[in-house]
Amino acid sequence: MKLRSLLFVLATSFSASSFAVDAPSGVRPCCAFGVNMKSELGVVPVPFFRVKNVVEMSDLETHLYNDGSQGVASSLMGTGDEANGLIYTARGGILDTAHVRDTADYTLYLYSKIRGELGNEKEIVLEEELRSRVVKLKSVELEMSDEEKAQAELKLSALLAFRLAQWHEIAQWFGFTSVAGFKEYPSAFSPEDLYSNMLGALIAVEILENNPTPTKEEYQQAFSQIFLRKLKELGAQDGKRTEQIMNDLDKKWWDSGKRLPNKWVVKTRDYTPRLTIHPHWGDSDDRVTLSLAQYEQLEDYGYLTLVATKHEKSFSALPGYLKERSVWTKKQFNDIAQFAKKIDDEHKLSNNHLLPAYE
Repeated sequence: MKLRSLLFVLATSFSASSFAVDAPSGVRPCCAFGVNMKSELGVVPVPFFRVKNVVEMSDLETHLYNDGSQGVASSLMGTGDEANGLIYTARGGILDTAHVRDTADYTLYLYSKIRGELGNEKEIVLEEELRSRVVKLKSVELEMSDEEKAQAELKLSALLAFRLAQWHEIAQWFGFTSVAGFKEYPSAFSPEDLYSNMLGALIAVEILENNPTPTKEEYQQAFSQIFLRKLKELGAQDGKRTEQIMNDLDKKWWDSGKRLPNKWVVKTRDYTPRLTIHPHWGDSDDRVTLSLAQYEQLEDYGYLTLVATKHEKSFSALPGYLKERSVWTKKQFNDIAQFAKKIDDEHKLSNNHLLPAYE
């Protein structure tokens, strides 16, 4: 066995008590797809509105595991220790750094709960997002070496963290709020979101392969270093270039004439939940396609469920075959997303953009 593999197996054989982190506190409240946007609510913090919506690599040297210590106001006003926003890359298109960070953090958290548990029956209950989010591990006989099991637990954690991101896009469309009183319609199915989330999952895989039981400080430091390297590899551009690209996309992908929280600030959305994502934009012929499809078979051992709650009124217009199911899994994601697309397309055809969203 190679030395790195041996060290990985030895590290993952420690008791779960030697590696624990708190669940992430929701998601980072950033950022709407656009630049120099205005808000109808003045100085009141809006979940997807950040004063400085564009960042550069030099802004991103600090990563803080999302334990809720950075408040909504400081995050949105750009006064917190961790910077977030949009950054354009020649090979990966536009990234939302908050989404990159969120999925990396959820990968770390899920891995802290799944490590050593593959093959055992277990539930991991997360904060509600319209439905109760529950990861279920199945009781199954494993035909794996210790190294294969350790790798499977890590990669399953990354995949399930990405499934949470896919669900978050759906929940936002149906009216989920992370800040009381503010629907997050402009952010639902935003075209840069899931590529960014998947990049975060893959960064977390690299971190945990190198150090399966990091302290929070070790994880934060490793994320900061690897994220900057990934951005460089993707051809990250400066703020001026990002603003130029975003302005070129005005009126097709987003609308500078709309004010947040108007849903139709975002004109073109990505409604297709998938595990292989090609960038929508880029200057380079060798754009980087990201994929987690090679991990999908691991959902035979553990999977995400969305369990009905008191918020089912949010889903009242769905077709009956969806509403009658008290538990949804990834199998329902595409049907729900295509329902959302159909409703949005009808709004566009009727030019009824005054409506905030489906309700």
